[in-house]
Parts: sequence; structure tokens; C-alpha cells
Amino acid sequence: MSKIGQIQALVRNGLYYLTEHADNEAIDEDFDIYDVEYGILNGKIRRSWPKESKCEIVGVSLDNRPIGIVCRITRAGKVRIITVYEDKPKR
Repeated sequence: MSKIGQIQALVRNGLYYLTEHADNEAIDEDFDIYDVEYGILNGKIRRSWPKESKCEIVGVSLDNRPIGIVCRITRAGKVRIITVYEDKPKR
């Protein structure tokens, strides 16, 4: 199974959690947990950091805003969501 497939399967089964930082960033960007879930489930991996086992997923929120999520799969087999942000185009 692909990395994105693994992450999406874990999220579908509720095996994920947001760090305090990710929760605060989501609130600041006006996203809720359902936006984060939806963004992962419809998203794709844009880039990854193999040494840290992290990846950046980009997708859309429930209200169709671009969302970025940085996460990793823990040794316990859960998705740890490290940060969440609105994926605004760079100027």
C-alpha cells in the first residue's frame, strides 16, 4: 500500500491525533477536525522528509479551501498530525 493509502486508512479508522500545535494552527486558520480529516482523505502527498518519516499532504477542506497537513505515522501505528494550514499560493 502507498504511504498516502496507509495514512488515509488509519484516518478512516480514527487512528490519528493532532498535536497541540496542529490543533492551535487549525483553529487559527478556521479549520476544524472534519476539515483536517477531509483534507487527508482527498489529498495527495506533495513532499516528504524520509529522515523524519514526515510528509506534507495537500487537499481541500469541507468548504473547498486548500489545506496543507504535515504528519507522520507513529511506531504505535497512528497518524500524528504535526501542523495544519491553509495552503495559499505563493506569490
